[in-house]
Amino acid sequence: MMAFFPERQRSWACSLLLVAGVSFVATACGSGGPAAGLTPDRILHNGQIITMDGDSRVVQALAYKEGPAGSEILAVGTDREILALRGPQTVVTDLGGRAVIPGLIDAHLHFSLLGIEAEFEADLRYAMSTQEIVDLVAALTERLSPGPGVWITSRGWDEHKYETPFTRWQLDPFTSANPTQLARVYRGVAINTAALQLMGIRDSDSSTWPDWWLEDPDWFGYEDRIFRESRTLTVDGRQQEVTIPTGMFLGNAGRLVTVRPPTRDFEAQVRAVDYGSREMTSLGVTGIVEPAGGGRVMRAYQEAYRRGLLHFRILQVYEGMWNTQTPEEIDEHFALLPFNNLGDRFLRWRGTKWQIDGGAGTRSSWVTDPFVDWETIEGEPNHGYNWVDKATREAQLRPTVDRGWEPHIHSTGDLGMKQTVDVYAKLMDSIWVGDPDADLRWSVIHGYLPMEEDTNMLAKMAKYGIIAAINPSFIYHQGRSFSKNLGVERMARLKPLRSYLDAGVKVAIGSDYGTSPYSPWIGLYAMLTRTDLWGDQHGTDQLIRLEEALRLMTINNAYLTYSDDWNGSLEPGKVADLVVLDIEDFWELERDPEQILGMADRILLTLVDGKAAYQREGYTF
Repeated sequence: MMAFFPERQRSWACSLLLVAGVSFVATACGSGGPAAGLTPDRILHNGQIITMDGDSRVVQALAYKEGPAGSEILAVGTDREILALRGPQTVVTDLGGRAVIPGLIDAHLHFSLLGIEAEFEADLRYAMSTQEIVDLVAALTERLSPGPGVWITSRGWDEHKYETPFTRWQLDPFTSANPTQLARVYRGVAINTAALQLMGIRDSDSSTWPDWWLEDPDWFGYEDRIFRESRTLTVDGRQQEVTIPTGMFLGNAGRLVTVRPPTRDFEAQVRAVDYGSREMTSLGVTGIVEPAGGGRVMRAYQEAYRRGLLHFRILQVYEGMWNTQTPEEIDEHFALLPFNNLGDRFLRWRGTKWQIDGGAGTRSSWVTDPFVDWETIEGEPNHGYNWVDKATREAQLRPTVDRGWEPHIHSTGDLGMKQTVDVYAKLMDSIWVGDPDADLRWSVIHGYLPMEEDTNMLAKMAKYGIIAAINPSFIYHQGRSFSKNLGVERMARLKPLRSYLDAGVKVAIGSDYGTSPYSPWIGLYAMLTRTDLWGDQHGTDQLIRLEEALRLMTINNAYLTYSDDWNGSLEPGKVADLVVLDIEDFWELERDPEQILGMADRILLTLVDGKAAYQREGYTF
């Protein structure tokens, strides 16, 4: 059993006062005034500070105090008001008119992969051609100089971005001595010839060919595919033309690949936490949700935290993921975990992750209307897939929610979302009968299509407080594949943020790295433009404003993680998690959204708990 950390308690917040028009939290009980207990350790002034408080105030200055339990904002207000609070030891920073926002929170980031990828892999997500994929793998092989037999891995390819999908024969000249595995953005894998040889398969020897080599297995479903290509080869000593696998497998076809790269050792996993959290704070991210980890990744996270290598907050690590397991198996698992909601403000194990269906890019979302071109691609009007029926899903969830584990369910298609929302509503009603004040912050993850004609669930989500945990960056990075599979009209209402907000649905925002890039600024750009990598715009009636988008990435994400009482906005009583931007007017990004794509290079300072987690070289704090 892993040891966990007691919840940090505020050690000085005693009362909320209003003095000279400035709101602040008293730091010592009793009398004495500012000089006795309210002298801040730090003041930031002469800035444009976007508080994201309930009134959406924009102020000039902010003061906070550090303590054994962490930082706490004492006051926000005008320069004159806040500078009047300084004492002889207060450090004062002139922001030079620059904008400050609350620390960004990513509500869905598979973080354990990030540092590993940065150290050992190439990012294939931005590749727009087969040649770019090949060049990236060649450059990675040269950089790593792996010995014979050492695996080469990377992730992020999407066959819809290229005129023709890449093949193992294009990779082989650079990787012939090294088995290679390249993961798709979602549910797919590509391997080279060396990996096939590890499986005992030889192009030249038909006796080594498995049953699926020339024809698909009978059990293939809607999204499952083996890419094949006609080649002239010498087989069994005779030259002949055969149509054989290119090394690219989609959906469950990936299960046919029976060799895998070894898991990185524990020290590499801990090192990845160090690098990954530094990388995220350099982008202005101060907290995340790890959506599918649990005990599998918690040991590395905890060890990195113990060593001082965790530089931001992992606000929730979900225990999961669950889809086809029986209710009895799930009950048995959670019966052995007689705890939940453990950790502190930097690392917390809370919530469960589930899956209803697949995704639009792989044509496996569970949708009412079939995908485009189903006649030629699937041959039947499939509607995606669903893991289990409604009654089974309810039976699976029941033992976990009864033990206090709130669920978060991957649901992309409208039918998948409807099942999730209907089951949630039934379970919530039963919980509120016994506990009317139960605070249930359950989410629908991805939430592509909540407003189809026969399955519109916006009102029901708003009524039950069901959170839509959305990944807008999909629109930017996968817009072409989604539009190709769903059609232009459905794509225009994919992830409909305007409709969600207008209906009163609470929305949280995440990147879903490693499916999409981890920069939060790509998601912000997508929310304000709904424009993809190819310059196509999808559904302008679903655009939202910059202030709304920032709220979703800060205080709303704090709400999802039950941390909104101490995090997510810049106001008295909350922690000093904030970002200083090299821009004087934050609202300029609304007037010219193209600037957002360059904001990753305009982060000057990221504070986590009042301390510099990232500081650009040359910037004084």
